[in-house]
Amino acid sequence: MRSLYPLFPWAPLAPLAPLAPRFRSRRIGAFIRTVAVGLTVLLLSVAAPSLVAFDRSPAAELYPDAPAIEARSAYMIDLETGAVLYERNPDEVIPPASLTKIVGMHIVFEAVERGQVALDDTVVIPEAAWARNMPRYSSLMFLGPGQRVTLRELLYGLAIASGNDAALAVAKHVAGGEREFVALMNAAMQDLGLGHTRFVESSGLSSENTTTAREFTRFLYDYLRRRPDALEQFHGHETFSYPLEHNRDPENGEPTIMQANRNTLLREYDGADGIKTGYIPASQYNLAFTAERDGRRLLGVLLGVPGDDHAEGSAERTRQAALLLDYGFDRFTNLRVGYPEPRPVRVWFGTASEVTPVVGGSDTVTVPVERADAIEGELRLPGYLEAPVAAGARFGEVRYSIEDRVLHTRPVSASESVPRGPWWRVAWHHITRFVVRLFERFGFTLPVQ
Repeated sequence: MRSLYPLFPWAPLAPLAPLAPRFRSRRIGAFIRTVAVGLTVLLLSVAAPSLVAFDRSPAAELYPDAPAIEARSAYMIDLETGAVLYERNPDEVIPPASLTKIVGMHIVFEAVERGQVALDDTVVIPEAAWARNMPRYSSLMFLGPGQRVTLRELLYGLAIASGNDAALAVAKHVAGGEREFVALMNAAMQDLGLGHTRFVESSGLSSENTTTAREFTRFLYDYLRRRPDALEQFHGHETFSYPLEHNRDPENGEPTIMQANRNTLLREYDGADGIKTGYIPASQYNLAFTAERDGRRLLGVLLGVPGDDHAEGSAERTRQAALLLDYGFDRFTNLRVGYPEPRPVRVWFGTASEVTPVVGGSDTVTVPVERADAIEGELRLPGYLEAPVAAGARFGEVRYSIEDRVLHTRPVSASESVPRGPWWRVAWHHITRFVVRLFERFGFTLPVQ
């Protein structure tokens, strides 16, 4: 009796306890077969083992040899799948420099989506944002007194000319001041879970602004997935001219200044269309880069590229980004990989006896070209669930692997909710599950309903 107690946790099953000695007998085979035939008539679906523990293996060992990169930190992903194709010291904390301005643009776009501002707003340029009042050696849009400028034009000044004056004018217009604007930037990074990405001002001049290559790539992933048109509208332009005729104060007679985008990758790499450069002495030369070829888009960040002067540093970050992009496009490919069709999953103690699995995410997987034939899709589902089951609750996954190394996963969740059933249904399920487990103990599987 005591040895069978773990199989009898529920009071309604107590009368079955005297059967314990009979189940210990060596003549158990004939008895079990007889009972199994009778129960099969009553019980119609298949019982299965308990939940599977899903383990994960790193896929980095499968990647081909990567190019030598001299940046202090680097990170590159495939934008569609999120697969990490390259990393070097990805968690080293480094000032982002003018990459900061992309976060500022993100805050502007969010304010536009909320209806707080519009891109065609005419912006009053604060005196502190006039070009002549900016710190020495600042990158500038060349804002000045009496000019008429829209918020959209200020974003061009941020994305292309990297204007520190534009950053200050944007902060004032959107949030009322730079301190308030920076608070919005930091809140946005916190919402993304980026613990090392923090700002003290909005232009990127300060060495107290911090990020990592991994975290900033994570931010850019979200930024471009939400607004892919930002590349064509703002970041992909090779030149920027300001002030134009409609911007000028007629009394000032300011000349139009044409500036080339500091991201020379736009002009030197086929398919490059973003995203932003940065430099301060504390970080050296930074670059957030992206390019698209044959329907694939790669995205990466280089922080701390060395250079003895601006010409050398700019050329070197472009060269290193091109090396990584060539590596990503040439050595990897994206495949759509199938997997077994999900079956309904048994639910105990619920108002329904099963739930339909729904597979989320993308079926596209990034794999090394030479291992493309080895990728396999595997569906991992539990044998059963216990009610209540909430709609959308995750209980399994599809795993895409090469040699037991998981490259990509997709969540499997419940298509509908299954509330807990009435007491009599719960009691019957306890009895049914006890009998099923008892027979499984002796090597038999019962169909149950």
